[in-house]
Amino acid sequence: MIISLLNLKGGVGKTTSCIALATAAVRDGKVVVVLDADPQGSATFWADNADDNGRPLPFEVNAANPATIKRAAKKFQGDADKWAFIDCPPNGTILDAAQEASDFVIIPTGTGNADLVKTAETVRTMEANDKLYAVLLTRVLTNTNGFKIAQENLENGSISFFDAAIRQKEDLKGYFGLPFGSSLYGYEDVYSEIKEALQ
Repeated sequence: MIISLLNLKGGVGKTTSCIALATAAVRDGKVVVVLDADPQGSATFWADNADDNGRPLPFEVNAANPATIKRAAKKFQGDADKWAFIDCPPNGTILDAAQEASDFVIIPTGTGNADLVKTAETVRTMEANDKLYAVLLTRVLTNTNGFKIAQENLENGSISFFDAAIRQKEDLKGYFGLPFGSSLYGYEDVYSEIKEALQ
């Protein structure tokens, strides 16, 4: 399976979501690779730091471009035992290659207005291309009006979104450059929803 994490807005938790979901897939016995398609190289930097700390990630992280994504599609697309997660930049031609190769697209977003406007643009692109997708609300404070309003807006717009939402947690920020511990902070529930959607 190929899962792209994509949003036309930066800073919405794509890399953290990518690493956490890849970890969930490994724990589920899948063969996993992360393809770092973002020129900033955040996923690669995460993996390099983990290696330097003597605690490597449980999967490979490889730099990606349109050619390597097309090659990955031949190996991973539609295969329930092999999973590739693509950490996408907020713009650039590589987005076309990623969404074309994907079995499923995750659109991580915060609950702010600027986040949701860009998310709506991304959703329209997925729907126009008939792509299976879902919006993932990240860094949320679940007891706030902002979270409730964001959920209502998604529902009212008939936008597919995950039942699970990722809460804002200081502990979660501390894992950059390290493998995750026993808790995946709700990403295990997101992974279960992805598997269900792909069945």
